[in-house]
Order: sequence, then C-alpha cells, then structure tokens
Amino acid sequence: MPSTMEELTRLPGVGRKTANVILGYAFDVPAIVVDTHCRRLSRRLGLTKNEDPNKIENELRRLLPAEEWLGFSHRLIIHGRRICQAQKPKSEECMVNDLCPSSRVSSNRTL
Repeated sequence: MPSTMEELTRLPGVGRKTANVILGYAFDVPAIVVDTHCRRLSRRLGLTKNEDPNKIENELRRLLPAEEWLGFSHRLIIHGRRICQAQKPKSEECMVNDLCPSSRVSSNRTL
C-alpha cells in the first residue's frame, strides 16, 4: 500500500481527498480531508473564501496545528451531514451558531 500523497495520487481514481483519508486513518499522518461538507462549512464559518479544495486544505493547514487536522475535518464533515446541510441548514440546532457568520439564528446561550 502506498504511504505518501505522491504515490497514492498516482493510483487511478485516487485524488487528494481519498489520499488524505488513507494517510490519516491508515498511516496516522496529519491530513485534512476536504470533501463537499468540509468545503461548505469552511466557507460558511468564514475560514476561507476559496472554492478550490486544494486551496482550502492549505488554508486550514495554516489555521490549525497538525495534530488537529484530521479530527477537525472529520467534525466538519459530520456537522455538515447532520446540521449544516447545503439546502436547509438547521441553524436553530447548531451548537456554534453564535460564532457562525452564516447563522440565521442567535441562541443567546451561555457556555
């Protein structure tokens, strides 16, 4: 099994997203997985203005310590699937809506 980004992306059908999943989970290499959810949430949260997954990956790398990359992108993916959906975000259920520039509601919660 290839164990570098370069080797993995040379395989047919393997792009950066898939390579980052393999590197992060199979080889415990710091990696950021930018799928459609991570891309959307990174933009909604104001972490990037880019649409290009490679540019988003690079921006998130600069914002976060390497040991947080995989977990952070995974949490964005889960949050995007369950709460911050593309067409109908559940802002009233969102635990970070007070921090989100795209939020439609204010929870007025105290942490």
